[in-house]
Amino acid sequence: MTLHLPGVTAPVELTVRAARQADAIHLALVGDLDAATVHVFEAAVAPLAGPVVVDLSGVAFLSCAGVRALLDAHERIPSFAVVPGPAHAVRRCLAVTGADEILCVREAVAA
Repeated sequence: MTLHLPGVTAPVELTVRAARQADAIHLALVGDLDAATVHVFEAAVAPLAGPVVVDLSGVAFLSCAGVRALLDAHERIPSFAVVPGPAHAVRRCLAVTGADEILCVREAVAA
């Protein structure tokens, strides 16, 4: 999905790829998870009941709106986990907001 916002020269995008694995539904996010794209993530997780693993290794920018969406999904879906990946910005945002203390954070997609 591509959004065009006034004053923004580059399109803001978030792609969500879903795959059913033996242990869970895996969602791989690519792009920015922020106020402009959070609705894409919310639409992807809305029909899911769990268990769900969200791979954030393709996320370049995670805002507070993105963190809130992850926390909302965590509250609603049993067995909800996130994999922050190696990106310092994503790990830092989860740590600064305290979300890493609430969310089930994995180091790898497979349990």
